[in-house]
Amino acid sequence: MNVTVPITRKSPPKAAALASDIKRWWEEECTDWDAAVTGADSATPPGGTDLWDDMPTVDSKAIARTSPIFERHLGIPLDVTLIRHGGYASIDDAIADLVPKMEAAAKQKVGNGGQKGGQP
Repeated sequence: MNVTVPITRKSPPKAAALASDIKRWWEEECTDWDAAVTGADSATPPGGTDLWDDMPTVDSKAIARTSPIFERHLGIPLDVTLIRHGGYASIDDAIADLVPKMEAAAKQKVGNGGQKGGQP
């Protein structure tokens, strides 16, 4: 399933740059495990399925490692409570879900004088 990221030329430059950095991170992150371990293409397993076939493409633990990227672009680390339970079908799906949520969280933090919940 390929989900298109709703980040367009009209998107704020921060959102586009953030999405680009997350995609760059994902390219490095998503090296095929079998190829990394064996150095070759993996053979079709007995029965034609693999243990990992039903796993999300981008799991929640992997996407949590993007926190420094969010902090670099938005000034706040990724709020891991915003990550969709069960992960994402693609990195574009993760970006489409998390970038707007984190932009709103960053604006709220700035609007609260940089303090969580508006506390001094």
